Amino acid sequence: MFLRSGVFYNPKCKPDVNANNTGKWGMTMSLTRKLVPVVATAALMVTTLAGCAGDKNSTAGSSTAAPEGGAQTDTAGKPASIKAMTILFGNPPEMTNNKALEDLEKRGNVDLNVTFVPSEAYTDKLSVAVSAGDSYDLLLMDGGKDDKFNNLVKMGAFHDLTPYIEKTKNISQIDEVVWNGAKIDGKSYGIPRPRGLYGGGEANILIRKDWLDKYSLPVPKTIDELTNALKVFKEKDPAGGGKTIPFTIYGSDGVNSPGPFSGVLPIQYAFGIPNVWKLEGDKVVRDFQTPEYKAFLEWLRDSWSQGLIDKDAPVLKNQGQARSKFLAGTAGAFVGNVSDIVETNVEKLKQTDPNAEIAIVDVLEGAQGQKGASVLSGYYGLWVVPSSVKEEKVQQIVDFLDFTASEENVAFSKAGVTGIHSSEFKDGMAVQTEEQKKQYELDKPNNFILENRADPYVYANSKEPEILKLQKEILDTISKIGVENPFLSYNSQYASKNPDSYKKMSAVMTKYVLGEGVWEDVQKEIDAWTNGPGAEITKELLDQYKAEHPAK
Repeated sequence: MFLRSGVFYNPKCKPDVNANNTGKWGMTMSLTRKLVPVVATAALMVTTLAGCAGDKNSTAGSSTAAPEGGAQTDTAGKPASIKAMTILFGNPPEMTNNKALEDLEKRGNVDLNVTFVPSEAYTDKLSVAVSAGDSYDLLLMDGGKDDKFNNLVKMGAFHDLTPYIEKTKNISQIDEVVWNGAKIDGKSYGIPRPRGLYGGGEANILIRKDWLDKYSLPVPKTIDELTNALKVFKEKDPAGGGKTIPFTIYGSDGVNSPGPFSGVLPIQYAFGIPNVWKLEGDKVVRDFQTPEYKAFLEWLRDSWSQGLIDKDAPVLKNQGQARSKFLAGTAGAFVGNVSDIVETNVEKLKQTDPNAEIAIVDVLEGAQGQKGASVLSGYYGLWVVPSSVKEEKVQQIVDFLDFTASEENVAFSKAGVTGIHSSEFKDGMAVQTEEQKKQYELDKPNNFILENRADPYVYANSKEPEILKLQKEILDTISKIGVENPFLSYNSQYASKNPDSYKKMSAVMTKYVLGEGVWEDVQKEIDAWTNGPGAEITKELLDQYKAEHPAK
């Protein structure tokens, strides 16, 4: 059951316990059809991508159309061999006799070997793969166009894909804004994996609707209503036994951005904090340099002192760990997005509390009506082809990515192979028996769609029509309150060479929020940054901005 903006929804069907739940999986495995992966349990995440109907006879929702695209052959009649590495959120596909992979390989005319690496190990594994140079044909740079990517491009680590992309049908449909944000010197060295432009993974607050109802509380629309709800959760202890965690968030790494906690973006925007940077005429302002940021830290400090924030927050490392506490039934609220109201999450929550219901706060407002959702790069990760790959193979690789982004593979990602993973694909959703749902969850067809199709509703992942409609409505809502970062597509070489420039400030901010320091200490570090590394970082970013936005 869900509530958004006063509209209550009660799903009539039993939640689908076999949809694509994903979490953390504790080891690296190179997955081919010959391997049987070992499964470990951990935090839950959702990665199923939404889309529209396909038209290929081997995939759900298809009839008689021929395959769209596909890789060229190495030699006459021989499939192109592609070895790729990508990030994994959750359990891997079962690779023994995986009919989804077999079908994709046949239609795409490839021999596909994918190494799925758990997210927590991906950074290290990627560094090794890039250093080796010739280990893979295709790599996912999960950081996008960051300093690491920029430096590797300058070193000649990757092929310039610009001329190959021009020949594509599906990849070329990615929004020009996304392409421009990923280019270096006007060239495309990576192919973006499209995602929503607004909000990302931390767009909305999810809160226990049944707990709100129990104490006659409204679904929060303002920061004051949220604070009051968290206070009631703390006082009344709805989880029982003193286990209630009003609000679960997680620690900041203090590298890319300072601050004591992550998982708080809707609250930051309710205080009127900018999206990292803002321009006031010719003046550049960083988020923590604003008075609104001080007010936000004071809110955190006050909430911490009252026990409204998870006491484990300083040691939690990622959103998945915060989500786990919410789905385990002990936390009253956490920050996620519309993909978190998928049926499988509700089912997991109900295993702990059969009466559990979820409400989603589409927009949280501050005292003066401040609100917002991040305007993002519109992609997660860049597909790159190492320069060690022979030029004649590059087009084959790009063609395969283009094929996976086709309409027929939107259907495939949602419904797999007709007769195995679904009965049909109708109105954008799979029609499945319980047995087909189980097989889909084992084979995970969507994991093999390396390049998803550009879709503003990429996070709308439910198989329940009314939930899917709600997800799309919320995505439409937050698209109207986007807060831009003028320096989003730029990088500071100084910051890259000095990754600890925010760490001391973060440590002092954390102590302040935990009640172990005073504001003067925080202000001292902000001033030190502003007059030290901040001056160099700001200049580099502003110079890049001015180069692309010359004065008229």
